[in-house]
Amino acid sequence: MEEETLEALRVKAEEWVQMAYKDSDMHDLEFHDAIWEASTVILPNLEVQVVIDGNNNCFVTTGSAGYVEFFEPPMGMKLPIKCWVHTHPFGAAYFSGTDIRTVSQWQPIMETAWVLGGEGHYGFWAQKNPKQLKIYRNHKHEETQEW
Repeated sequence: MEEETLEALRVKAEEWVQMAYKDSDMHDLEFHDAIWEASTVILPNLEVQVVIDGNNNCFVTTGSAGYVEFFEPPMGMKLPIKCWVHTHPFGAAYFSGTDIRTVSQWQPIMETAWVLGGEGHYGFWAQKNPKQLKIYRNHKHEETQEW
């Protein structure tokens, strides 16, 4: 895929996520569906990361099929981080070693995190249980990942 086409798709995905966030809130499953669609339909199965900052602003970035980060500091982001959402477009909701390191590092200033692995398949992490990810399939608790 040409770089210009990929960049246009990234912009479209970011606009899609931003629009969905304005019409919902960070824990709204429709918002999560929009992030999933950005990661699997708009983009060619690339990870999408969304951060909701302390001012309820939405920051979006995309990466490769297995990794995403902010390559430059997001200008204007205010702490604490209310929510971090990212996708696993290969279809598995769990925290990888990288994800565990991320939530462990950010735990003092991050309230919640979600990993999306498909429709009705997601993981939820909260600061109050910093070493647990509750994993849901078909919107029902299936297991808890601990580290």
